[in-house]
Amino acid sequence: MFTAVAHKNLAGAEGYFDEHLSQNDYYTPGEIRPGQWIGTGAEQLGLSNTVTREQFHALCENRNPNDGDRLTQRQQKEDKRRVFYDFTCSAPKSVSVLAVTLNDERLVAAHEEAARIAFRELETFAATRVRKQGNQRDRTTGNLVAAQFVHTSSRELDPLLHTHCTVFNATFDDQERCWKALQARPMYDAIRYATAVYRNELAKRIQTIGYQTRPAKHGFEIESVSDDVLKRFSKRAQQRDEVVRVMEQKLGRKLSNDEIAYAVHQSRAKKIKGISTAEVRERQVAQLQPDELQMLRQLSASAHPKANHAGHRL
Repeated sequence: MFTAVAHKNLAGAEGYFDEHLSQNDYYTPGEIRPGQWIGTGAEQLGLSNTVTREQFHALCENRNPNDGDRLTQRQQKEDKRRVFYDFTCSAPKSVSVLAVTLNDERLVAAHEEAARIAFRELETFAATRVRKQGNQRDRTTGNLVAAQFVHTSSRELDPLLHTHCTVFNATFDDQERCWKALQARPMYDAIRYATAVYRNELAKRIQTIGYQTRPAKHGFEIESVSDDVLKRFSKRAQQRDEVVRVMEQKLGRKLSNDEIAYAVHQSRAKKIKGISTAEVRERQVAQLQPDELQMLRQLSASAHPKANHAGHRL
């Protein structure tokens, strides 16, 4: 599913790249997770392949990463300007368990492709604000300057396969032939649609690999991964629900989606430093009972593409 949060503090946004995006939700020296440029707007700027720190910081500062010139025409005060939007696409928990804890790289590839397709759909809702003769309206631009970063665990070190799609506050207006600030509200409104696209694309790929799926509260889960295992590896979700419950009880009302995103972001635990991916996986495996681990290993090993009626593999 997709969630989104806006980053408005420049120093915090630039630090977010160094402390979070370029690394997993834990850190050990040498384990850098480079991001990749995505979006039609990024292509227009000539950005491709690996995201560099210099390019990322330039866009945070509303500078063209090619020449350092100001990118968008209007420059709001730093304390009011949205630096970028973090649209995060997270896999179902059963997919994360098998992909990360059981190291099934086929599921990681399926998630990455499904997330890319869903993001392309989300990009079609990109817009900018048009101001003429005292009137304001949105104009669809359909292009984004964005970077994606794939992470595999939560701050609690539970398996959590997810992709951060960092969308910068710039989009190219073809009619005015210039870069302008992004109007992201239509994208926020389309999050449910993008989530549905992601889940449909992911389910198709998972079934092609050879796993079976079952309906769940939030989309689907892989068949035969028990609810006990899913709950055990959902410690961060339980913490999030408790934070939201306490805040809603204190305020006497339901929180908006933006308020929930902010509360979840503020309640994150500090990143654990000095631990490797192999050690994280060992910790996850240690939380499984012997029969659970055996079942998951058998499930992963038995997942093979099914042959269709013509004798070809799907």
